[in-house]
Amino acid sequence: MSENQVKILERALDRAKKARKQAEQILEQKSLELYETNQKLESANKMMEALLDDSSSQMNIIFENSSLGIFLSSKKTLVKTNQALSDLLGYSKAEFSQLTINDVSFKEDLEETYKVLDYLEKGEINKFSGKKRFKKKNGDTIICNVNLNSIRKPNGEVKYLVALLEDVTLKSRQARMLKLLNELSVSILGKTSLEEISWEIAKKVSGFLKLEDCVIYAVNEIDKKLYQVATYDNKLDNENQIINPIVIDFGEGIVGTVALKGKPELINDTSKDSRYIEDDIKRYSELAVPILANNKVIGVIDSEHSRKNYFNKEHLDVFTNVANLAAAQFNSVISLNKERSLDKERLVLLENLEHRNEELKNFAHVVSHDLKSPLRSMNALINWILEDNDNGLGFDLNTRNNFSMLLKKIDKMDHLINGILKYASIGKTTNEFQDVNTHELIEDIIDVIHIPNHITVRIKNNLPVLYIEKFKLQQLFQNLIVNAIKYNDKEIGIVEIGVEEGEDSYTFSVSDNGIGIDKKYHTKIFEVFETLDNTSEDSTGIGLSIVHKIVNMYHGKLWLESELGLGTTFYVKFPK
Repeated sequence: MSENQVKILERALDRAKKARKQAEQILEQKSLELYETNQKLESANKMMEALLDDSSSQMNIIFENSSLGIFLSSKKTLVKTNQALSDLLGYSKAEFSQLTINDVSFKEDLEETYKVLDYLEKGEINKFSGKKRFKKKNGDTIICNVNLNSIRKPNGEVKYLVALLEDVTLKSRQARMLKLLNELSVSILGKTSLEEISWEIAKKVSGFLKLEDCVIYAVNEIDKKLYQVATYDNKLDNENQIINPIVIDFGEGIVGTVALKGKPELINDTSKDSRYIEDDIKRYSELAVPILANNKVIGVIDSEHSRKNYFNKEHLDVFTNVANLAAAQFNSVISLNKERSLDKERLVLLENLEHRNEELKNFAHVVSHDLKSPLRSMNALINWILEDNDNGLGFDLNTRNNFSMLLKKIDKMDHLINGILKYASIGKTTNEFQDVNTHELIEDIIDVIHIPNHITVRIKNNLPVLYIEKFKLQQLFQNLIVNAIKYNDKEIGIVEIGVEEGEDSYTFSVSDNGIGIDKKYHTKIFEVFETLDNTSEDSTGIGLSIVHKIVNMYHGKLWLESELGLGTTFYVKFPK
């Protein structure tokens, strides 16, 4: 072997030594890191094991005084718990030692719970966070935020699971409640049927609380009874109709008591309550809450359950909130139904009234025609007799006076018939509304009617323009002015027409200085055929009745002020 070959081998051997040394150093470093990791795991395990020792250190103080519920479990058995967990679930530490995860979980949740625990034990995950329901000792349910961490042995096997529980029941209930109310609001929004709204409430509340039944009662204000309008239970037939719906009187049974007093009732054992009314089957718990609008019961939400002591505060809160939501919609529908009913009644009444008015008008025309014909004949016969008397029949003065009085009565009867015709024709509007200058209208009336020489009729101030039927306004003022002239006994008679303008109305006045009207007639004179005791022969008692009818047609107001012997003022107030 040459010297050169030897040198090459020596260099190769030297490189191998260096490589082996470097490998040994790396191995030594990795061994040290593994040792330190094992030491940390052992330290963590010792720390958690310290929690199992009642006489342990500071860690145990933190554990016991934590506001969160904490438990350590091994193979699904609760190994150690703190006081906060006892407060949450209601079990003592001694009782917890006899329990497993199954005992504080709901059956329907166990499959998901075991799945998470298996993932942790297999090392697929090291921690878990989420929400979980727990069963309290008294049967109530709480909802907790759960954080799970695994404590492992050096070989990776799970030694303990540490769970931290934070009670979020109230927050969760509030969130679920808000969701229910939002969904319910959307589903009943715009519905105008009491039955449709009630079905939505019964269906959604039953699903939300997993109830055996839920019944909505509506109050009938007329007979003061409660009627089943919707139900979510086994009382429905194939067409979703209630089988044998019951009717309950106010004060009868638990539901009737709630309706009468307006306060909710939660019954834990109906077998001990004599008020309980069995409907389809006997149930042992009942919850009934009133639906109130303006402090008045308009319905009741009721639920029963076959188990005693079933209903709790959560059920009561849900029912109360749903009842408050339903109240506004119930009240709106009831008001709408009343309005529709009143509209129908008004329509029927208006149709009947129009029919009656037409009949009255036709009757008035027929009667007037039938009455006027014999009156004309009587008038002609009397005049013929009087003419014959002038030709020598020789009636005495007394007989002539009697015939004269008879003619006056016939004439008055004719005026009465004409008055009836006018009154009958007033009731119907012609819809011929127009701007009417009342100043010019009254001036025209003054020019047309007969005014005795000793009476002056004048307008006090400028009168306004009204949007109204001209003919009826003319009838109104003509009757008032003629009436003022007719009952004026003064040597110098005065009739004045004026107006006062208000913010939203005009008040017209027609004044005279005539005989005045006794207070006992102030209302009576507006009735048909009513006249004063000292009325003139040609007074029919129709004129002021026509005035009163016209004022009412235009939603005005009519009244008078008067003193006997001094005069009278009639006031007519029209809205602008």
